[in-house]
Amino acid sequence: MVALTFRRLLDTILTMASLATAKLFAGLPEREIRQIVGKFDEVRHPAGTEIIEGGGPGAGFLVVGEGQLDVELPDGRTRLLGPGDAFGEMALLDRERRSASVRARTDVTIYWLPAWEFKPLLVAHPEVGYRLLEQLSRRVRRAEGAD
Repeated sequence: MVALTFRRLLDTILTMASLATAKLFAGLPEREIRQIVGKFDEVRHPAGTEIIEGGGPGAGFLVVGEGQLDVELPDGRTRLLGPGDAFGEMALLDRERRSASVRARTDVTIYWLPAWEFKPLLVAHPEVGYRLLEQLSRRVRRAEGAD
């Protein structure tokens, strides 16, 4: 029982460390990070695994803990994601289908937030919502060729 409790504590600390360095959460107060971490589940996938299928429903919001992923856009362009990058928010924000496929380039650890926890996260932590808007704005600029 003690070993299990210690393992959970260690897992929570490691998850906090990974999420605290994520671009959306970096610099937030420790109390706020603890609240956010409790909502995410850690998921590991081997290289080559399709994490998100383009055109599929939005089931969650994801943050890369370790490893690299390829975002495959319908027009054939690709984008690389690495530790600290977040993805999956567009389908949750507009309730449309996934706009791209995401595949693990390497073995990856990702942190998954279920769709039903996404809006409450943004409401409870407005700074995260603002940072997400900044990230989306940068992606739109890149897509439009403005940067």
